[in-house]
Amino acid sequence: MTEFQFRDNEFRWVQVYELLKRRILEGTYAPHTPLPSETRLEQELGVAKKTTRKAVHRLREEGLVYTKPNLGNFVTDRTDDVGDKAGE
Repeated sequence: MTEFQFRDNEFRWVQVYELLKRRILEGTYAPHTPLPSETRLEQELGVAKKTTRKAVHRLREEGLVYTKPNLGNFVTDRTDDVGDKAGE
């Protein structure tokens, strides 16, 4: 991944959210594959855990990712019409 440059005039969690959303929509993270862990994102982007957590929470609210307990966050298959990804 290329180095990410933060904008000073916007919350960092919003910028992390936008970056992850772009990576999902562009196919960098394929459907049903895990997102990088919070720790990995923190290290890659140089942000706090709270920042990555809030960004991922927003992705989950928008239906772009789903969570499997004890396994992590996974990319939703946008071609599926099924609303509940958590049960897969």
